[in-house]
Amino acid sequence: MNITILKKTNCGKVSTPEKETLTYNIGHCGDEYYFRVTDNVGGGFFSNEWISLSDITECLSTDNNFNATALTPLFKSKSANNAGFLAAALKAEALLLPFKETKRLHTLGDLSAFTKAMQKLVKSKVSLPDEIAEREAVKEAKLKALVDKLQAETTTKA
Repeated sequence: MNITILKKTNCGKVSTPEKETLTYNIGHCGDEYYFRVTDNVGGGFFSNEWISLSDITECLSTDNNFNATALTPLFKSKSANNAGFLAAALKAEALLLPFKETKRLHTLGDLSAFTKAMQKLVKSKVSLPDEIAEREAVKEAKLKALVDKLQAETTTKA
């Protein structure tokens, strides 16, 4: 799956929306939009998996109001922060709205407004760099250099 990154932005966590500690991407492939969290300067592990908007809405469509933990089944990785961090990104995009003025209960927002905004980015051919892929490439290059160095040392000693 080749996801084009349309948007990279920051938001706060669900509990502290005013402190922008999370960075997330919105991507597009075919007729689908995707979300992933890429960075957390506030501490706490998370998965940078892409989660489709259709999976999100399907997961949440059975309840009128819900806690972020309702998003947990969408992730392969089981970090306790995944659902809350995704909920924070969705709130930042007005795809989740507070239920009865609470921070931790949500209801679905206006999907059509979000889709219209993203379609403008798609039509303008926005394609941001994939920082996660770039980081992985750097890690792989460092690992390869280390393996090559160890093999060279082993060969020299033999």
